[in-house]
Amino acid sequence: MAADYPLEIDGLELDSLDEKGKPVETRLKDVKCALSIYNTLAKADEKSSVNRARIDAMFDGAAPYNQRNLVTSGQPLKTNLNFGEAQRLLDISLSSYVDLYSSLERLVEVKGTLGEESEIKPAEEIVADELTHLIRSWPEFHSAYLRLCTTFIKHGVSLAYFDTPDDWKFRVGGFNDILIPRQTPASESCIDVAVGKRQYLLHELYAFIKNPEAAAKVGWNVDEVKRIITQNASTKGRHSGANRFDDYEVLQQEMKNNDIYQGIQNPTVSILHFWVKEMDGSVSHYMAAENNPKDFMYKKVSRYDNAEQAYIMFTYGVGSNGTYHSVRGLGQRIFSHIQTSNRLRCQQIDGAMLASAVMIQPENQRSLDELQFTYYGAYAVMSPNVKIVEKAIPNLGTAVQPALQDLTQQLQLNTDTISTYGPNQSSPYRNKMQVASDMDVTSRLSGASLNLFYASWNRLLREMVRRVVNTKKRDDAIKDFYERCEKRGIPENFIKTLDVSRTRAVRSIGSGSRADRFNSLRELQGISGQFDETGRRNLTRDIVSTRVGHDLADRYVPADVEKRPTVDLKIAFFENQQLQQGQNVPVIPNEMHGTHLEIHVPALNQLIEALNTGEADPMQVLPILQAYYQHISDTAQLAAGDPALEGLISQTKQVLQFAEEAINNTMKAVQKMQREQMEQQGVEGDQAEMMQQDAKLQEHQVKMQIAQEKAELDMAIKQKKHEQEMAIRDAKAALEFRENS
Repeated sequence: MAADYPLEIDGLELDSLDEKGKPVETRLKDVKCALSIYNTLAKADEKSSVNRARIDAMFDGAAPYNQRNLVTSGQPLKTNLNFGEAQRLLDISLSSYVDLYSSLERLVEVKGTLGEESEIKPAEEIVADELTHLIRSWPEFHSAYLRLCTTFIKHGVSLAYFDTPDDWKFRVGGFNDILIPRQTPASESCIDVAVGKRQYLLHELYAFIKNPEAAAKVGWNVDEVKRIITQNASTKGRHSGANRFDDYEVLQQEMKNNDIYQGIQNPTVSILHFWVKEMDGSVSHYMAAENNPKDFMYKKVSRYDNAEQAYIMFTYGVGSNGTYHSVRGLGQRIFSHIQTSNRLRCQQIDGAMLASAVMIQPENQRSLDELQFTYYGAYAVMSPNVKIVEKAIPNLGTAVQPALQDLTQQLQLNTDTISTYGPNQSSPYRNKMQVASDMDVTSRLSGASLNLFYASWNRLLREMVRRVVNTKKRDDAIKDFYERCEKRGIPENFIKTLDVSRTRAVRSIGSGSRADRFNSLRELQGISGQFDETGRRNLTRDIVSTRVGHDLADRYVPADVEKRPTVDLKIAFFENQQLQQGQNVPVIPNEMHGTHLEIHVPALNQLIEALNTGEADPMQVLPILQAYYQHISDTAQLAAGDPALEGLISQTKQVLQFAEEAINNTMKAVQKMQREQMEQQGVEGDQAEMMQQDAKLQEHQVKMQIAQEKAELDMAIKQKKHEQEMAIRDAKAALEFRENS
């Protein structure tokens, strides 16, 4: 595909210094210079525009041959099909970028500056939740995001921009919509001028100047807008006056009345937007009609403090020389391969049709003219003087298939999103899960692609948050955002004092691949015992969300535990009452053992502390200690199978050791008290000896029971740990097998 000729930025009509050598207030002198810049940039982009059109046609299913040329050359029946390989590659690539945001519970992280440090983190999470809700509640967000990603994947560059300094909703454009100088380095701050073209209906232009005084204050040239509206009115609507096209008052009345003719019958007006970087780094905004402008329709010098507030560029790569126009998208990379692949497949179909056809050779022209077939059931009789020609048809499949396989391999190597170790379709050791996993792996993004995307995505989300926080014109969505935050205990002052510069996008686990994300979470499960309760809960929620999505995750692992207190919590409190009476309480296998341990273990700690400080009567506490020890030990054995509770199990085991010492010491203290009581009561002889033997037997039984419970608990922990290690080893082996296959 042909390349465009370079155009130096210095060739554009932009001022820098005035006659006295001082920086000019605005670098764009007038509308004439603006049109000159637009025409220059449009001329330089002509060849690229043709190339982009050809690439779009390929993705849209355009046939590889020109059908008119085939007809002219006598080949009207030649197979001419686009087999959709390009669109499939685009879908695979796009799915990775969709996963980057759809797999996240929160899109952004914010940093607060107001309040105590212990209070800031929960408040930040609430604000991040509500900002995510705000963005996702925008009806056009999903489609805008898809357009943004599709554009830079196909053509290499896409642009997110804002209509006004207050609007937090971005628009999407590409080089089809936005023109920039060809030698511009790939950074928003390096764009000296950008020109965008949009179509407006007449009533849309009228809405800008509906209130003339207010419009003039914010930068609108009311007279020029009126002239453009009148100039482009092409229908009489409900009026038929002779001077209809020159009468703005009549047009205004119809537009005020929302006359349907003005909304539908009149053509759209092509309006040019100019964003010009001034000498101080700010960005000015201009609007002018493309056809026959007399002046700017809109002019606002230094409307944006910097380029990032006006637009954010997304790139598919870094290019060959660091400029925007050197970046090549997926379409450029695969165009030649796809065209060749489609033609080879068409040729293969033509060969198959030729091989299946019967070749007939008439003896002369008369035989050809009289050629006919007469069918008798399953048989056909040909006219005389005609013979069937036995001719060997070359097997195109043997030549085409290797070429197609090589093309497919080259496509995989030339695209960032296709795994070079992709699915091994011929492996006899594949099951349905492996096939699904392989399909997910093929859609993973490379590290370079991820970093490029997140660099731009960070800037876009940061700008959106800045506008939400700082805007003085609150739409219904922003009002709802502040109300939701207030209901959750976050004052407006906290939001207003956010450190917006530290806002960043939350990164997805798994590089855009669901399979990679799940494998990463499985590996984290193996070390989850080192996490605190919040970390373990977050891990469990991420695993559940990977399987069912964040919308359904609350059904199984609520984001806010307080929203859904479990029945086991209430049961554990009732069990504490029974245990404090010395009653034995059985453990049911399907209980939430972690919840029970969180309730029982602190109660056991309190008993031990009361004994150590002498606040409790040993004789009364001993049966309670024994009941707690047995119940907690049985619960810990069943809980040992959950890797998320590894830390809690370790803590419980330590408390049980303290309880064992307390039980032994308490039994000795009780025996001593019993001996002293017998001495005071004068109990002697055989009766005293029998009572001492009973006490020793009871002590021995308790020790044996404690030892058994301890051994069973250790065995359960070792067994579950062994099972977890085996599972992790098997998962790693499966992953290595998949990567090496």
